[in-house]
Amino acid sequence: MATKQEIADVFEKHVSRFGYAKTSLDEIARSMHISKKTIYVHFEGKRELYGYIVERQADQQKRQLKESVSALTGTRARLEALVKLVISQARAHIDATTKDEWMQEFEIAADAFRKANGDLIRELVADGMSAGEFPSGDADLVEKMVAAMIVEYAVTVNADPDYDRDEELVERIMRFVG
Repeated sequence: MATKQEIADVFEKHVSRFGYAKTSLDEIARSMHISKKTIYVHFEGKRELYGYIVERQADQQKRQLKESVSALTGTRARLEALVKLVISQARAHIDATTKDEWMQEFEIAADAFRKANGDLIRELVADGMSAGEFPSGDADLVEKMVAAMIVEYAVTVNADPDYDRDEELVERIMRFVG
């Protein structure tokens, strides 16, 4: 029997090649020479399977982002670098997908984004508050507001890929954080 990981790997390759909308569970089952029921043993459906691979990618991205900003001195510098990297990655993903495809993936991907990047943002904000670099307050609330700003900006960029106010967004986020 195919494992959850094997099914996710094949699904991820199909999505990368054909896009989310054009990838079906029937196609995955056929290509793996398994029944569709085998997929349903591990996943409730296409949406859950896609969510699984996005979470897996988000966890990997979280580790990479944490490593890339860890060498910087000061929480403010690390948070600013993290926000820039997240915006850059969001823009790259938008450039790699069609507008419609991105919107179909948006709800699932946004949740994974908030989970992975939210943890890092919240950690940095809390550290900055403890160190006196940021005003004290509720780090969870700050993280949610920063994530909302980035997600809404990504929606704007998806609607108009030429819209480029990345630096302004980073500046405004940093002012908001303190």
